[in-house]
Amino acid sequence: MDKQTELTAELRRARGWILGVGIVMFAFDMLSLYVLYGDRLPRDFQTRYTMYSAIVLAFFIAMWVVAKFKPVPACVLALCGFWALHIYVATVDHTSIFQGILMKVLFTLALVRGIKSANRAEQLKKELAQVFG
Repeated sequence: MDKQTELTAELRRARGWILGVGIVMFAFDMLSLYVLYGDRLPRDFQTRYTMYSAIVLAFFIAMWVVAKFKPVPACVLALCGFWALHIYVATVDHTSIFQGILMKVLFTLALVRGIKSANRAEQLKKELAQVFG
């Protein structure tokens, strides 16, 4: 595999981890909100929670777009945003930090993989710039 192809694959992988985490978080939120707890929650709460979840999804989509040009900062911001969200929620509900801990660990690992792929892409860009620059 040549360096340009590898660069493209690493960027795609890094961006994919960001977008994947955002989409899966949103999907889990919507499933729990409307399927698991739908009948027990007031409509205004559901609407507000959906809006908050959509904003979080928009953040991950924005980081996915930014990662095309600045992959390492976008991946780091996605990871920081992910944990900032969960730390904030834990300040409101202390038990939430342990709820879904497996998913939090898996998402963290996914975003760390994204950072590794982004770092590799940056390294490949520098190598290509030396060859063609």
